[in-house]
Amino acid sequence: MKPQALARPILVSGLSLLLTACGSGGNDAQNCEYASGNLLQDSTFSTLDKPKREQAWRYSQHAGEKSFIYSAQNGILRFEKTGDEPWALLTQNADTESTKGQRIEYSAELKLDLKDPRTTHGFGYGAGLSLMAKKNNRVILSSSLDHEPHMGIHGWHTARVIADLPKGTTYLRLGFLHQAGGSFQIRNPSLRLVAGGCEATVTEK
Repeated sequence: MKPQALARPILVSGLSLLLTACGSGGNDAQNCEYASGNLLQDSTFSTLDKPKREQAWRYSQHAGEKSFIYSAQNGILRFEKTGDEPWALLTQNADTESTKGQRIEYSAELKLDLKDPRTTHGFGYGAGLSLMAKKNNRVILSSSLDHEPHMGIHGWHTARVIADLPKGTTYLRLGFLHQAGGSFQIRNPSLRLVAGGCEATVTEK
């Protein structure tokens, strides 16, 4: 398994993103005005252990035997590398009827305890936010780890991506990417429509 948007997730600046003067950090405190509440399902990760049809978040990885584990307690998700596969994703699909043609902010609070993996790979190392939009089957917008920090040891901080979704968007996937050694934690993930007050950090390919 090798998702199209993850062929080179770290090298996005030259391939899939156009970053504005806000910088590549993605977590700069911008004074966004919001036009919606949180559009994500299960922002407290309470459905992880439910039957598959009831789960809001879905796990996928590069290939091979399962190489990452995840669990949640008190609204905090812990995502840890345990094997040799280079990357894994925990994602959900969002409604495109309410978001296409809109400016959105995808954010979460992260706590990192990451290191270089014991099995090296060429995807780049790090963990954090992942966003991908498609028009039909073509990727039209992609962001992987477009925030700092996304590697090393760091306490709780807010990571965010602000994106202009094209009007033709037919698929929107949001989630958390792990492609390093160690673990990271996530709390309070959010997807909201932006009414004004902040600039996009990611634009259409």
